[in-house]
Amino acid sequence: MSENKIINYFFKQAEIGNWEKIKFSDVEKKLNLKKNSINKLFSDKINLLEYYSSNVDKLVINSISAEEITDNSPSDIIQEFLMNKLDFMNEKKLAISNIINFYINNPKFYLISLKSSKLSTQIFLDQFSYTNNILRRKLFEKAILALYLLSFKKWLYEDNTNSGAFALIDKGIKRINKSTNFFEDLIKK
Repeated sequence: MSENKIINYFFKQAEIGNWEKIKFSDVEKKLNLKKNSINKLFSDKINLLEYYSSNVDKLVINSISAEEITDNSPSDIIQEFLMNKLDFMNEKKLAISNIINFYINNPKFYLISLKSSKLSTQIFLDQFSYTNNILRRKLFEKAILALYLLSFKKWLYEDNTNSGAFALIDKGIKRINKSTNFFEDLIKK
C-alpha cells in the first residue's frame, strides 16, 4: 500500500468533514492494511500532512526544467514556481481548507507548514547563484515566502480558476522587482 493511497483516503475524509474523527486504525481497516502499518509511516496526522507537503514541493521543483530557468527571467521563473505550487494542490483544495479550519489554533501545524514552504523556496532558489550577501538572500527568501502565504490564503477561498491568487502573485513579483533589486542578484547557474 503506497503512502499516496493512504494520504488520498485521509484527504477524502477531510473533504467530507471527517478529519477530526478519522483514526489510523479506521483507515487500516478500510484499506485492509495490517494493524499499526500507518504508524510505521506517519507518527500522526500532522506528520502525514508534512509528507504530503514535501511531495508537492518535489513536484513543483521538478516541474520547472533547467532549460526554462536558462531561457526565462528569474522573476518569471519564481512566479511560475509559486503558481505551480498552488496548481498542484488544487485537486485537494476543499480538504486542505477543512484541515486548516480544524487546526486553526494549533501552532505546531503552522510551524510545520511554514518550515516546508521555506525549505522548498530555499531549494528552488538554489537553482540560481546569488551574487550578494547572505542577509540579502534571506530577505529575498522571506519576501517570496510572504508572497506565497498571501497568495495561498487567497487561493484557499476562491474558485478553482485560481485567478485571484495568480493575480496576487503577479502583482507581488512586480512589486518586489520594482522596489528591490533582489531579482538582479540572481544569476542563472
